[in-house]
Amino acid sequence: MLDDEPTGVGVYSFNVINNLAQLYKEANSSISVFTPTYKKLGLDIEVIKLSDLMQSSKHGKKAALLRFIWNTVIYPIQSKKFDYLISPTTHGSFFSKNQVITIHDVLSLKYNKTLPHQRFYFKFLLPQLIAKSKAIIAISQSTKTDIVNLLNCPEEKIHVIHNGYDPHRYNISENNDDAFCKEYGFKNYFLAVGPNYPHKNFEFLLNVYNKLSFEVKEQFPLVIAGGKQPYLNAIKQFSAKLNLQKHVHFVGYVSEDLMPAMYREAFALIFASLDEGFGMPPLEAMACGCPVIASNSSSIPEVCGEAVLYIDPTKESSLTEAIHQLTRNKALYNELREKGVRQAQKFSWRKTAESLKSLLDDKIFNT
Repeated sequence: MLDDEPTGVGVYSFNVINNLAQLYKEANSSISVFTPTYKKLGLDIEVIKLSDLMQSSKHGKKAALLRFIWNTVIYPIQSKKFDYLISPTTHGSFFSKNQVITIHDVLSLKYNKTLPHQRFYFKFLLPQLIAKSKAIIAISQSTKTDIVNLLNCPEEKIHVIHNGYDPHRYNISENNDDAFCKEYGFKNYFLAVGPNYPHKNFEFLLNVYNKLSFEVKEQFPLVIAGGKQPYLNAIKQFSAKLNLQKHVHFVGYVSEDLMPAMYREAFALIFASLDEGFGMPPLEAMACGCPVIASNSSSIPEVCGEAVLYIDPTKESSLTEAIHQLTRNKALYNELREKGVRQAQKFSWRKTAESLKSLLDDKIFNT
């Protein structure tokens, strides 16, 4: 799942691998990585190169099919020399015993409008892989609860290890050079990230934004970053139907180098998702001093604590009120900035990797 344009699981994978490799290097051991791309991996990591055809951003469903074939047929043979296997995704070998897999969410089982092949995999194949695995990593307590309830996995087999962020990249910079504004032309905007699937709730967000006063929309445009087809196209069409072309702007994939500036230069992040396995954008935004309006659902309170302004993602009046509070109350705005930075400091990729290494070394393979 490593990719030249990483999102979500890809960002998780790169950061966990690099931090885990550093920890094992300090312990005079090493890790190897099967991957089609390695530009963002540490130089001291052994890379076992796979075909570029496995990259989703370039080859879509074809890449997914090739990954499944490789995991099923080739991986069990090539991986025999290793002490144990770690998958930062829900994929792995059906024929290997000493493996740990990571489950980020089970949204494919909770929402019908996810991709059919993903739903099939989660419903019929993932339970078999869980049975073959030594342990399961859940990235939040909320995800663990879903795994137990929807995949019938024994609770004691699941270990919660939270995601992290890179504090060297995501922080309050004293030397902000307006990099995002220079690239895209926007500043002091409401930010929304990742219209990938309907549960991300972007129709709800656009409906609320559309009903704000003209003055508010003029002062605070809405910038939507990232997203995947076909949902992104549907959201663009919905925005056009509401005649929001002047105030709503789609900037597509934003590089990791520009993402910190994207958060720093925003007025606030609006994260109205109905369901999240973890929710990286609020964590990254808080770390950059960007106030957050977020849903009170699934894992989001687990990540954000008391550092954000919570809304009911099913009630438009709830989001409208939160926006008015933030735009009219400077003291609340500054309070959320300060609380957000402190809350974000509870997480890091180093802590994620340390917890994973401790689980592997002490609780799984040495017992």
